Amino acid sequence: MAIETIPIPGIWSVLRKLPAWVLHWYFTPEKLAGLIYVDIRPRHDSVVVDLGQGASFTLYIQAINLSPFSIELDRASFRFWYGGASLNASILNKQVIAPGEIASLYVHEVIPDGHASQMAKSGEGNPVGLDGNIEFNCKVRSFAKRIGYLDGINPRVFNAKFRAGA
Repeated sequence: MAIETIPIPGIWSVLRKLPAWVLHWYFTPEKLAGLIYVDIRPRHDSVVVDLGQGASFTLYIQAINLSPFSIELDRASFRFWYGGASLNASILNKQVIAPGEIASLYVHEVIPDGHASQMAKSGEGNPVGLDGNIEFNCKVRSFAKRIGYLDGINPRVFNAKFRAGA
């Protein structure tokens, strides 16, 4: 039986007794990254693109800590594609995520005017996606979680007619 399949409260009593070097050996960066699930928030408006005068986009991402350790989100960088344009965003605020906790990550960035105009003109029919990298710290080791290309995102777009008409 793999240690990852044991319920989180049941594993704590075992893990507290193990020496740190055993935990460091068993929980490789790849194994820890595999225990963190990251995706777009499933409800409400998880991606909002406002192409008005002060264009911006907002992403709501959720991270689920399936590891038996509290982890700290150190920093994150994302790349968001919409309407043929690629936009970069980052999270620099540290956030602690307890074992079994579902954390909400909020990203809000400004869209340059040129990108906003391109998005308004070619938003329909172009793929919408997100990828990125998140750096975590925990008592065992620091590790990175690579977010592969997430597609199937349905952004809520505001003020596209304002840009397209200009």
